[in-house]
Amino acid sequence: MVYTDAKTTAVIDLAGGSFTSQVLIYHFGIQQPASIDYVPHEDRVYWSDILQGMILSAFSNGTSMKILFSCDIISPLGMAIDKAGRNLYWTDSGTKRIEVGRVDGTKRKVLITDGIDKPIAIILDIPRG
Repeated sequence: MVYTDAKTTAVIDLAGGSFTSQVLIYHFGIQQPASIDYVPHEDRVYWSDILQGMILSAFSNGTSMKILFSCDIISPLGMAIDKAGRNLYWTDSGTKRIEVGRVDGTKRKVLITDGIDKPIAIILDIPRG
């Protein structure tokens, strides 16, 4: 299980029985992660940062950090990844939008702007498309 708090992203091995937390990434300075996802076959952690208005990723050991999306993002609270399709979806309560982009930081597209007010969370229903 991978989780985040205000300053770290960490992992707990639920199969091991000890439930001891191991920090993967320290978020220093003005970073504040709001949501995270993990792609095991890439060993990459993805997160939204609500203080900087960014979507980022890094390997689980904290190396090779990349800013994937940063322009015109205000408060990206929710995020989910379609691992098979390699698409990353996020909500932005500041811009009142739901957007999508590729996990490599390309092909950004606004999906929904009408009929929503401050979206804060998102979950994907992969089997139903």
